[in-house]
Amino acid sequence: MIFVNKNISNRTITKRQGQYIVASLWLVIPFLCSFVYYFSPCGFTFAQSLFESYSGFTTTGATIIKHPEDYPSWLLIYRSFTQWLGGLGFTLIIILLLGKRAANMNNLFHAEFFSLTNLKIYPHLYKTVQVIFIYYTVLTLLCFCALAFQGLNITDALSHAFSTISTGGFSTHTQNIAYFQTSVQWTVMAFMFISGISFFLIVNLFRGRFRPLFTNEQLRYYVILILAVSICFVVYWITKGNTDLAENIKNSLFYSVSIISSTGYDLQIGDMGEFVTACLMLLMFIGGCSASSSTGLKIIRVLILFRFSRTAATKIFHPRAVVPIRYNKRMVALEDIRRIFGFFFLYMIVFVFGVFFLCVGGNELSSSIAMSAANLGNIGPAVGEYASSIDYASLNIFSQGVLVVLMLLGRLEIYSFLVIFFRKR
Repeated sequence: MIFVNKNISNRTITKRQGQYIVASLWLVIPFLCSFVYYFSPCGFTFAQSLFESYSGFTTTGATIIKHPEDYPSWLLIYRSFTQWLGGLGFTLIIILLLGKRAANMNNLFHAEFFSLTNLKIYPHLYKTVQVIFIYYTVLTLLCFCALAFQGLNITDALSHAFSTISTGGFSTHTQNIAYFQTSVQWTVMAFMFISGISFFLIVNLFRGRFRPLFTNEQLRYYVILILAVSICFVVYWITKGNTDLAENIKNSLFYSVSIISSTGYDLQIGDMGEFVTACLMLLMFIGGCSASSSTGLKIIRVLILFRFSRTAATKIFHPRAVVPIRYNKRMVALEDIRRIFGFFFLYMIVFVFGVFFLCVGGNELSSSIAMSAANLGNIGPAVGEYASSIDYASLNIFSQGVLVVLMLLGRLEIYSFLVIFFRKR
């Protein structure tokens, strides 16, 4: 729709038009690309092809492929590449293709990337997107080289580089990341951590601007949350009799980073315990940093929600007090707070409806809760106590359809998806 009219790039796209275009792209492109699976010699049904395609592009990582080793290398690389494209976002790809004609597409850009602050690194939108694309590509190449250097073949290294940088989570082995040696697991963990950080903070780092890394509140709480949860896991496992400290530290950090970044890689360590499972479920909802390839509520929204709640409690005892809510030392506008509360409310409503419809589809309540949270948060594979009880390949078509809708709603942060179904008033 953008390329049909040669003059459209000279017009200013409204906020609603931007959301409509983004939603349409996310509906159409994965649908068309699903035919790669359908016409492959691997025997995918049409429903399975749709599920795998939407899971890939939304960087969810849920899969109907039980044993990836049985599939051709080109297909494994292709499905990881769909995650890489999805992590970058169709909006950025369009702006790159349009080049400098994309000057009036700010609303298209912001329809896919949420932030309370100005996301531009350069005055011209195209230059900003170009720098993000270069960073994204360079980081992928670094991840590929780091994995290949440790002995991974081209299929394994390339597929995991695509899936790690996009925080997608597709793997080429049934054992997932547990298949590889410890050094590979630490490498994947490091790149997952980086990929959960805002594109713009990392680009500033590449440009030699280190101060934002130390002053950005979202990044600070991203690190604090990972460390705090990891320490709790280590203490919990030690109290349960697992005294291998080095292994506990590695596993706790890996799972914390994997889930909060919405990658969903799994070490398949077996019985984690209910406490660890509950913490990982919480991280599924929180998600990573805004303007990154990770999804979920995002840390920035959770921070604002907590600060607003604290302010509301203060005003109960001091009704006349004026307590502004700040983020990065700047006051947050009331309209932004309303949008965040609206998004939080919608997110929880979608989660509950997801659980309901999955139960209608014949799934157990506990599995429905885990699948709804994992697919709405674009994590994909269920981890912890629920991991062994969920098999996406065995789900009926109705349940797979519900999960595809949850994937899209999570990736588009609900608003851009729902705009298709509501008329402008």
